[in-house]
Formats: sequence, structure tokens, C-alpha cells
Amino acid sequence: MTRTRLQGSLLLLLLGSLSAACSPVLSASARDVADANDTGNAIGAKNASERTVLQRLPALPSGKAQRMGNLSVTAEAPYTAASGRTCRALSVSDEPRQQAVPRLACTKGGAWFFVPDVFAGGPVAE
Repeated sequence: MTRTRLQGSLLLLLLGSLSAACSPVLSASARDVADANDTGNAIGAKNASERTVLQRLPALPSGKAQRMGNLSVTAEAPYTAASGRTCRALSVSDEPRQQAVPRLACTKGGAWFFVPDVFAGGPVAE
């Protein structure tokens, strides 16, 4: 390999490294996480609080926390997922833990259901 060609290769490598280092690190939005969880599976409510969430979901305002039993639920705006279902990303916290857990609920035009969380799992409240 000639010296000029070697220098050109090193310059390209350096520029590529700088470009990657200067790129902003994007964090996933709640919707991005929700879309990643949309595996096509459906699970029903595990308790009365979750049933209330699913029943009231169509009328919940976007971005405003709502109290339902022992849960605090903040729903994002509905969107059409890649699966063709209408979904809403939720942030759900229960009174004892106060830790928000992301959830995804979807509908195929009928009743709403939860989609399993492929990253964590388990119901928020028992």
C-alpha cells in the first residue's frame, strides 16, 4: 500500500470516528418503548384497577395523570401501530411503590388490552 493511500485511509477512519463521536445520543421515547413491546400478543387485566384502566382508556386525556383506584395513569395520545392496531403508551404507578412503569394498551376496534412488556414484565399492581 502506498504512503498516500495509507494516509487517505487513516484520514477516512479518523473522520468516521469523529462523526460517530459527535452524533447526539437519542433516548427512546415512551412511544418508542411501547412500539418495541408491540409483539402482537395480548394480555387481559390482572385486577380491578387494571380493568378500570382498560375501560376508561378511550376517554383518558393525553399527558394528564388520572387516578384509578390505587393507580396513577398517564396516557399518551392514541396512534396506529405498525400492527394496524390503535395503541396508547401508558405510564402507570401504584400507591405503595410510586414507581412509574411503562405499559402499552391496544385495541383492534373492540375492547382494549395490555401488550406484554418484553423488557421487564409483570403487572404493576397485584
